[in-house]
Amino acid sequence: MSTTIYLVRHAEAEGNIGRRCHGHYDSLLTKRGLEQAKVVGERFRSEPIDAVYSSDLWRARHTALAIAEPHGLPVIERRALREIDMGEWEDKAWAELPIIQPELYDTWCNRPWLCRAPGGETIMESGVRALDEMRRIAREEDGKTVVVVSHGSAIRGILTRALGLRDDEMMQVGWGDNTCVAKMIFNDDGSIEIPYRNDNSHLPKELSTFYSLKWSDSVDVPASPQMWFRPVNWDDADDKAMALDMFHQIYWPTYGRDTYTDEQIEARLRGFQSVTPDAVSFGMVDREIGGIIAINTLENRDTEIGEMGGTCILEKFRGFGFGPQLIGNAVSVYRRMGKKMLQATPAKHNPGAANFYQRNGFEPVGEYTDECGEFFILQRNIEVK
Repeated sequence: MSTTIYLVRHAEAEGNIGRRCHGHYDSLLTKRGLEQAKVVGERFRSEPIDAVYSSDLWRARHTALAIAEPHGLPVIERRALREIDMGEWEDKAWAELPIIQPELYDTWCNRPWLCRAPGGETIMESGVRALDEMRRIAREEDGKTVVVVSHGSAIRGILTRALGLRDDEMMQVGWGDNTCVAKMIFNDDGSIEIPYRNDNSHLPKELSTFYSLKWSDSVDVPASPQMWFRPVNWDDADDKAMALDMFHQIYWPTYGRDTYTDEQIEARLRGFQSVTPDAVSFGMVDREIGGIIAINTLENRDTEIGEMGGTCILEKFRGFGFGPQLIGNAVSVYRRMGKKMLQATPAKHNPGAANFYQRNGFEPVGEYTDECGEFFILQRNIEVK
């Protein structure tokens, strides 16, 4: 008997919107990703689903849960359904890769079937691994209808092989949006039919990750600009001048123009960097400074809470979606430090800052008042359990 498997890409995760390379790196769904998971769950609510399988990574498991729960089914985890192993590229900003390894990154973009990140695997290796697991599932669930939740690059490799394409014909498959669906029919003779693939018709435009990133189902990387991050070097005069100017722009709306001197700001930021150099970093657009992010590694030092210290994007780079990438860098640094929550304390008289954080998954948990004014306390979970 033939077995029908609906192959689903996980919902939007931190790496998708923060523009970071997440293969085996375990990350959470975004605010929009949680909504996408609900929508794809509704797509399958009326389908006669017999079993739901998933990669063991959080972003896939929790997408699978949204599909499984309406049917009263458990999610069966299979490690072999994981995303491509990106080796030394794991959790690096995508925009950093053409800076540090331009030739290999060019291979990733234009000949992806040949690209192997140092210490990692190729797309086709991940695809063959996952497809072999799907064949096992098809045998175990013979004659049934199953959902399998996996990942973007692995799915691209799966479909390339299942369609009978050569590795160098991978570009014909394209990328699929988050929660896109491929219907695959596994026959007893070993053949696979694919009536459709990369179908995201269940997503309204406002919930499409591709739409938000100005990305189409193509061979290209997203058209939206991307940032990478490097620590501020206080011994470099240009770095120092730029960092101080940007932090005056951060502090003026909250504390007033003359509240902190250059010396006080520098001392504060150097203090953050005494814990880790990444605590104060420029957001780089290619090789040009586009913004800055500081994380306050001195506050809540002995707790599970990581404190935001301020973000700024230069005016010429505003409106390009860099905000989530700045927060994504803070999450990355704090997660390495073992923090479980990320906290921001925007001033009440600056509602734009509070709105920025809430759009990026922060929830209000309290307020406080000190000699500088009144502040909101917003928090976002960053723990991957």
